[in-house]
Order: sequence, then structure tokens, then C-alpha cells
Amino acid sequence: MSDLLKIMAVALITVFAHIVVKQFKPELAFFITIAGSILIILMTVDSLQSVMHTFYHIFETTGVETTLLTPLLKIIAIGYIAEFGANICVDAGASSIADKILFSAKIIVLLISLPIITTVVDMVVGLL
Repeated sequence: MSDLLKIMAVALITVFAHIVVKQFKPELAFFITIAGSILIILMTVDSLQSVMHTFYHIFETTGVETTLLTPLLKIIAIGYIAEFGANICVDAGASSIADKILFSAKIIVLLISLPIITTVVDMVVGLL
């Protein structure tokens, strides 16, 4: 809970700084938003270790191949990175570029998920 409060504090400070700077130097306001966004992301990186540990535990407990974990984590990372990049583009007024980022991310996710799909199909065929 305290992590979320820290993140909210950074977010509010970033928004306030953006609003104030935008009045005098609009070109710098965008960079303040990016800096605040990156700081928020860095604040959440520690939480990812717990998530990865939980995924490894689930995979070990169920007996599912841990090689499937890498594509799964890549898919999750691509989703977050693409959303972050798209939101920055939208903030900068380039929503059409944001759409292209999201479309490209979906194609990349599809490509990365192919080993998972083939493994699931192989498992189903093995059960028949």
C-alpha cells in the first residue's frame, strides 16, 4: 500500500510540474511527463521479482515446462512496454503512431506465443 502512495505522490508531483512548466516552456513539459513516467516504472521494478518468483513456483508445482515461462514473461513485458509507448505518443498528440505501436505489439505477441500454442496442442493431442 505504501508503494502505491509513493507512486501516486510522484504522479501528482509530475502532473503539477507538467502543468506549471507548460505555461512557460511547453516543449519541456513533455519531458517532465516522460521523466515522471520512467521514475514510476523504476519504482515498480522491485515488485516484478515477486511476480517472477510466483510464476516459477506455479510452473514447478504444476510440472509445466519452465521453458514456457520465458515467452509468457516476454508477452507480459511487451504488453506493458507497448502500452507505455503508446500512451507517451498519445500525450504528445501522435495517436496514429500509438495505434501502430499497439498493432505491432499484437503481432509480436502472436509470434512469441506460437511455442506456447504448439505445446498446448501437443498436450491435448497426447491426452487423446
